[in-house]
Amino acid sequence: MHDMHCHLGFMENGEEVAADALTAGSLLFANTVTPDEWRDARKRFASFGNVVVGFGMHPWWVDERWRIEEELDGAQPDVIGEAGLDLGRRHAETRALQLRTFEAIASWAGSRGGKLLSLHSVHAAAETLEILERTGALESCTCIFHWFTGPSDLLKRAVQAGCLFSAGPRMLATGKGREYVKAIPVGQLLLETDAPPEQGQRYSYAELRAELESAAASIAGIKGADALEVIEATSRKLLALT
Repeated sequence: MHDMHCHLGFMENGEEVAADALTAGSLLFANTVTPDEWRDARKRFASFGNVVVGFGMHPWWVDERWRIEEELDGAQPDVIGEAGLDLGRRHAETRALQLRTFEAIASWAGSRGGKLLSLHSVHAAAETLEILERTGALESCTCIFHWFTGPSDLLKRAVQAGCLFSAGPRMLATGKGREYVKAIPVGQLLLETDAPPEQGQRYSYAELRAELESAAASIAGIKGADALEVIEATSRKLLALT
């Protein structure tokens, strides 16, 4: 049970959760939302070999003060997450800045290659794919769509491009989410929690594990129990912790 998209740094007791996950043999892809949080999380979880921290620039936190190319050049991350676009009405005022920021991230990753990206894409599947294609990141990097909600034709396009998809209980609670999981090849599926629900709260590995098991049970019901072995192997390979 590996969590390929969570926010360990948002948990007040994140170190405790990481330690319990380590004991249980769970790998955690800890996404961050700003370069500052990335630096903090790298320090907090440096001693946990089961935690991989992604360099984050979440579209909800974009700000003109971030010089993203300079931040990336200084950090030189192999893993990026959470990054992407949210072009819904709530975040319409930052549309131009979001597009510039994500273009910079994708260009940086695409020019170097071999990076792992966990992507936020809300009302923006077409724009996200176009930027990934134009910058070369789609071809040279491994791109994971976290909780994909775009239209089915763009799901098909992303699948054919070799993207992966992390699915959690909330995605699998919807008919659309289950249909999408049915359509995604098992080798391109991953588990996620997106936990915790709120920033700064206490959490537990037991809660995180329960969410992973819920998602796993749903996927097994759709794809068969053998799918979980494939997902486990894919997660380990992606995080290079075999």
